[in-house]
Amino acid sequence: MSFNDIERQRIKTLVGGFCKERIPDHQRCQIKVLYEVHGYDVEIIESRPFSIGSQLWAENPIAKFQYDPDTLGWQLYSMRATGKWETYPEKEPTNNLRSLIKEIEKDPSRVFWG
Repeated sequence: MSFNDIERQRIKTLVGGFCKERIPDHQRCQIKVLYEVHGYDVEIIESRPFSIGSQLWAENPIAKFQYDPDTLGWQLYSMRATGKWETYPEKEPTNNLRSLIKEIEKDPSRVFWG
């Protein structure tokens, strides 16, 4: 299953808005923050050129929100150095996606942005 059109629009507004605001316009040729939706997962990805002037970009997963349609809750995950997603322990599952976005933005544990 996947999100309906209303839920996708809400994700676009909240997560897409966060991604767009994360990087100033004048730096978007050097770094981008994007999001992708896969089923009930929403991943935030940082993308940078492989080298100066390169047309190829490397993607680095930053965070993942996983939605549980049974509980209507979101769980936040961070990417470990091993390349595996790990439940973010500082936040319990919540129906407030905005609060999880703010946690990524603040990054008090330094697991998202380093």
